[in-house]
Amino acid sequence: MRPFHPSLAGRRHDRLPDSKVRCNTVGRLLTDLRLRQQRKSSWSTILERNAWFGAWASVQSAQAASPIVFSYSYTARLPFAEAKRRGALCILGQIDPGPREEEVVAEQTAAYRHLAPPGEKAPAEYWQLWREEIDLADKIIVNSPWSAKLLVEAGVDAAKLVEIPLVYAPEARSDEWRVTGDESGEEKLKSGKAERLKALFLGSVILRKGVGQLFDAISMLKNEPVDFTFAGPIGVRIPEEISRLPNVRFLGPVDKATAEALYCESDVFLFPTLSDGFGLTQLEALGHGLPVIASSSCGVAVEHGVSGVVLPEVSPEFIAEEIMKLANNRDALHALRAGVRLPSMCHPSQLGARLTDVAASRKA
Repeated sequence: MRPFHPSLAGRRHDRLPDSKVRCNTVGRLLTDLRLRQQRKSSWSTILERNAWFGAWASVQSAQAASPIVFSYSYTARLPFAEAKRRGALCILGQIDPGPREEEVVAEQTAAYRHLAPPGEKAPAEYWQLWREEIDLADKIIVNSPWSAKLLVEAGVDAAKLVEIPLVYAPEARSDEWRVTGDESGEEKLKSGKAERLKALFLGSVILRKGVGQLFDAISMLKNEPVDFTFAGPIGVRIPEEISRLPNVRFLGPVDKATAEALYCESDVFLFPTLSDGFGLTQLEALGHGLPVIASSSCGVAVEHGVSGVVLPEVSPEFIAEEIMKLANNRDALHALRAGVRLPSMCHPSQLGARLTDVAASRKA
């Protein structure tokens, strides 16, 4: 049976038999409707939605009676409590760097509060429930060394942590483009002509993603041969001096086909995030043959100097410097494009074995 709405199509896979998949989309929609009618605050809504899903998932877990229970963070407490009662192994998928991320982002965005007000901090209850999940978990999967670092700083037992990066497999046409390249584009790079550098930012345009620092870098480069494209929902006030620049465009949210086209027509991908559990768009960009300028506060996807650049820190000066190195040296850009590869550890074929290893940690 196909999803009743096109937007849900990506949530189903033909290789997953219906008999092995249980979902409660209708219950989720009804829960959201109830919470909306009650005009709950954003965090109250999150807490109640998490509690609803956790309660439903714990019932499903009990019925399945599996010896291993995997749950993503913030909805795992009840399923884990049920699993522990029957001696099952509990594996937590930690989706972000946890409570320390709030502090890190707050520190690095303090100078950009004119672009967006401080986000509402998670209530103490949210983190208390999370710590109960952490205590119940036998193993905790994180996607990056960055997440592991911040979690340990928050008091999580390092012995429980297992790093498994996100995986990505480009579609056939994307992989083909990555390998063969756009011949006319490659010839322009080789000729050393003064072509304008096309820089792409794709994702939520919010302070946590480093857009404050990026805006300052763009201001520094306003007279340089660089064109900037932002694609994604906008969650900040765009400074007038940025919005009026002819070499900067904001597209807002884009569909998959448009994102594919943007990857393929750009020269470099910008990912100056202040904190991310991983940052899947890095893999998407690399899968399209696009070098990445990334921060180190996320997943390890970019090989510095080979498939892109890892910023020593997310600052306007460093961002502008690395962009101009590529704008002024087409040979350097060509070399990076030639070196672009998806990390082998991020190939889907690696995921099964890594998860199996975690499951094998179950004590006899």
